Amino acid sequence: MAIIPQTPPTTYLEGICTGYTAVSEVFTFNVDDFCNRAGTTQYQLMWLNRYGHWDYYTFQAGKDEGLNINRQTYNQWSVDWGSNNPVKTQYARGLKDFQVEIEEVHVINSGFINEPDMVFLEELYTSNNVYEITQDGGLRAITILNGEFTRKNKGNRTIVNLELQYAYSNNIRLLGN
Repeated sequence: MAIIPQTPPTTYLEGICTGYTAVSEVFTFNVDDFCNRAGTTQYQLMWLNRYGHWDYYTFQAGKDEGLNINRQTYNQWSVDWGSNNPVKTQYARGLKDFQVEIEEVHVINSGFINEPDMVFLEELYTSNNVYEITQDGGLRAITILNGEFTRKNKGNRTIVNLELQYAYSNNIRLLGN
């Protein structure tokens, strides 16, 4: 039985990590709390809190827009059932849309915010009375689409980037449908 000598914690045993020198360096990252994308405007939201008063917050980190499309379809076969030889034509449409609803979906980001701001914004996610304040000072009713709000209570909770999805309360419908 061979006796293995104890080695200090800063060195390596021969054959495990030969040719490497332990290197350690301290890095410091400064997070800019204002990370606005170039050319984007700030979006201010107003909502009714649980105490019956209005709260405001300005989202500064950009906005993305998209469409949420919901189609109602049915199968339609162009077959002449009264003829001697009923066949489906090649140009016939089998699956047909009878109702199409389009909803503009907007996604805004808070940028990196601290924990008290995150706790403050929880009421925005749960409020049923929310408005976007337009550039000219008008109000536009919106509906929050996020189905959950994750509270940061473990790990890195000192800074958070919140993403909020919403739609304008008046949907767009296609003409003729």
